[in-house]
Amino acid sequence: MRTKTYFLSDIHLGNRYLEDPLSVEKRLVAWLESIRRDAAAVYFLGDVFDYWYEYKYVVPRGHVRFLGKIAELADVGVEIHFLIGNHDIWMFDYLEKEIGAIIHRKPFTVTIDGKMFFLAHGDEIGYRPLQYRLIQSIFRNRLCQILYSSIHPRWTFDFARRWSLNSRRKGMNKEKLTSAQQHNARHLKEFALSYSEIHPDVDFFVFGHVHIVENEHLTPSARMLIIGDWLHNFSYAVWNGSKLELNILN
Repeated sequence: MRTKTYFLSDIHLGNRYLEDPLSVEKRLVAWLESIRRDAAAVYFLGDVFDYWYEYKYVVPRGHVRFLGKIAELADVGVEIHFLIGNHDIWMFDYLEKEIGAIIHRKPFTVTIDGKMFFLAHGDEIGYRPLQYRLIQSIFRNRLCQILYSSIHPRWTFDFARRWSLNSRRKGMNKEKLTSAQQHNARHLKEFALSYSEIHPDVDFFVFGHVHIVENEHLTPSARMLIIGDWLHNFSYAVWNGSKLELNILN
């Protein structure tokens, strides 16, 4: 019986900074297979792919195990939701047309079993430096996307993956990384508290992006979950109709 809703984020399929990224994909596929009988819906809250850009006739190479598995789940009636992240911002209609996935391009609320969930990747709310907001506005601009599409994928894919790898290496210092994560988590909490004051009907705020695991009561009736990643934590949240739990795979 399909009674559960699952949430996960920040898998970064196709990344170049893990020694064995294929093992992460296989572990994800095995987990998806394990929930196929009880999952009513799966929400991927951004950065499923380390880089994703859909040309009219071209999509990124790889990820066949994952794409095949979510197609299987969709075919047996599981709702598949993708919320775009800062690494896979260029999802257009491929997954919608090929798999039947539902793409969300901005934070949104959804009512599940009578409870209201506010879902967001996390990069589009809270503290955003001017430089980051400028880059995001360029990435989301339709004219810039068209111009980018005119460049051969041989160049754009390599450029984007090198950029991601260099960005990750710059943040590899553990102390620096932890400080940035805590800083981002604090701003997500501030956002959730502020939003909750205006929208007290929201029961749960669920975020990704920060790559850490947090589960905190904001008010007597509202909780915030930051659901970690599948690079180090292998974590996810599950709602069973009456309880929301944050779990980490062994």
